[in-house]
Amino acid sequence: MTTEIRRSAGTRTLSDALLSMFGIRRPSTEKDLADLRSGTTLQVFCSSPTLGTVKMLSVGKGRTIPHAASGHLYLAADTVTWRNRRTGENVSLRGPFRLSPSEQRTPHPKMARLDLAAGDGQHVIVVPKADVSLITQVLEAAGR
Repeated sequence: MTTEIRRSAGTRTLSDALLSMFGIRRPSTEKDLADLRSGTTLQVFCSSPTLGTVKMLSVGKGRTIPHAASGHLYLAADTVTWRNRRTGENVSLRGPFRLSPSEQRTPHPKMARLDLAAGDGQHVIVVPKADVSLITQVLEAAGR
């Protein structure tokens, strides 16, 4: 990853939401792609129950489900890395990549659940809908 890292257009903080109320807009996907080509690493919010160390949560009566760990995808021109926000664990993803919409839905209307087939296995990721086109273009380029 390069030293210059910035959030993507779809990854918004509370201050971004407040600024947008006053008409100050975040960068667009086109600006994200231009910055990526110029060497900036983009940080995209991404939770996943399958990336990194999988922690199982008890849901009662002896049943468990995988915990969806919160983290960020770091998209650079030549690498794609996921970092767990809580533990700091890094997972480098290797191509070829294939991204497809998941059959399961996410309860949040601004998030998309996607199935990611990478060179090292199958993963499920949940990302902002505004960043899906950016992630798709970056993964297609990185998988070649």
